[in-house]
Amino acid sequence: MIVTPSTVDNFYITHDVNDTPSRRQGVDELCEFNQRAYGASLIACACELLEVDFVVTTTAQTLMHRFYAKKSLTVYDMKAVVTASITLACKLEENVRKTRDVLNCIRHAQELAEGEPKGVFIINTPEYENAKSTAHFMEMVMLKEFGFFAHCSAPQKYAYALCACLNLDEELTRKAWVMCNDSFLTPLCVRFKPDVIACGCIHLAARRAGVALPTTPPWWRLVDGAVLEDLEIVAKTLLALYEIDEKFRYIDLGKPQTTTATRDHSRDRRRSRSPTRGDGERRVRRRDSRDFRDRSRD
Repeated sequence: MIVTPSTVDNFYITHDVNDTPSRRQGVDELCEFNQRAYGASLIACACELLEVDFVVTTTAQTLMHRFYAKKSLTVYDMKAVVTASITLACKLEENVRKTRDVLNCIRHAQELAEGEPKGVFIINTPEYENAKSTAHFMEMVMLKEFGFFAHCSAPQKYAYALCACLNLDEELTRKAWVMCNDSFLTPLCVRFKPDVIACGCIHLAARRAGVALPTTPPWWRLVDGAVLEDLEIVAKTLLALYEIDEKFRYIDLGKPQTTTATRDHSRDRRRSRSPTRGDGERRVRRRDSRDFRDRSRD
């Protein structure tokens, strides 16, 4: 995957955030919000089991949100996209893990989230081969949609620097840091740049703690391009996330296209290797060295 600087930047969403492919397919706003939060939380749990760096978690969550900004939840299954997002993030951040380990950690994370025992993938079984081919297929689909272009940056480092510049105490800094982590459960990571998200998290943390921040001049002018309207959007999105009391659960919104495409592809390859013969068609033996040896004797 190509990592390019922000001078050539088309990774962030510029169209209406309410006009997503899932909404056009009949998925309501709350259902899409919950499913994205479920996928992001599943990525966080699986990456913790994989024992990868934290940057892999945030990168995988960003890739997942960016993919569903272009494709619908009814077409591509969330679990398959989560697997491909973690695999791509491991390669992008140079924390490569085996596909079998990724699949097993995601399955264990599903057990913890759904409370249903699923067991471990066994190598060279049809179930494992199908899951592996589906993951590889989804990787290529996501790379194609991204155009082999991605640049993922976490807002935590900006939040820490801003809190130090504003002389905020350790407790408020910790709350802003936690809110930056929670922001990856929402599509904020593909709507705003990380420094703007950090400003929004500090804005919300200070408001909930009752701490007054400088307004003359406004403190958010420390970040280039940050405006109060964007900070309010970040704060309202996080508040909407915190207002959800029930646990995020997986919902099957449609028949996934990844498994079907993988099966059709493998079936086509089998057909190309062993073409069928019609009734009455005589099988022709391939010429070999015996034909040339007999001819030389004559």
